[in-house]
Amino acid sequence: MTSGSRRTVDRAFEIIDVLAEEGGLRGSAVADELDMPVSTTHDYLQALLATGYVTKTDNVYRTSTRFLEVGQQQRHRMNVFTAAQDELETVADETGEHVTLMIEENGQGVLIAINEGEDAVSLFAYPGARMPLHATAPGKAILAYLPEARVEEVLDEHGLVAVTNRTITEREVLFDQLETVRERGYAVDDGERIAGMVCIAAPVLDKSDNVQAAICVCGPRSRIDEQRRAEIAEVVRRSANVVQVNLDYA
Repeated sequence: MTSGSRRTVDRAFEIIDVLAEEGGLRGSAVADELDMPVSTTHDYLQALLATGYVTKTDNVYRTSTRFLEVGQQQRHRMNVFTAAQDELETVADETGEHVTLMIEENGQGVLIAINEGEDAVSLFAYPGARMPLHATAPGKAILAYLPEARVEEVLDEHGLVAVTNRTITEREVLFDQLETVRERGYAVDDGERIAGMVCIAAPVLDKSDNVQAAICVCGPRSRIDEQRRAEIAEVVRRSANVVQVNLDYA
């Protein structure tokens, strides 16, 4: 790919990202956001309209549901998603809390499934949501079972950003926690991404012990004391094992 072609692709996705983040903009506003000539921005938007990935209503451009279609197709191709669907519902029913399935993609944690128990706190979470691996229980559960060289790559690229005042921001501390995760089989996030929430996650490994995903249960700190944490840890560890069996032998 030539540098010009690469720049064209980059620009198109910058426009898509701006539209997704803002929820919709006029063409002139997109140009202002990206410091592009209005005429050039218009050409890009017309091309994106033609592909069906952008819509236009009352001169406001928005990303279309084509992205939802593509994402859903990809999600259903993931064996770990299929293997975990029923188990996530079981965990939500058993714990009454917010349950998620996370994978690692391009050095970030991506939620690919969400189930809510009857007592679940409503969180701003949806399939496709991305978040730093180091700031979440499922992210740490995944990092603990990635090769150390890969973990270093992730940290070099994304850093250790402080999401809350409890987020781990030092590599040595993170690596100590990852060792603990491997020893006990689960990870804990105590307000490291969302203040006041405790999350407990276990890795889903395949038969070669490669990490495929992590199952996580989250709830308010006020009702997840030490005893409750231990109970939830057993639930997620057991469920991760069930998903592993489903994944390997289905």
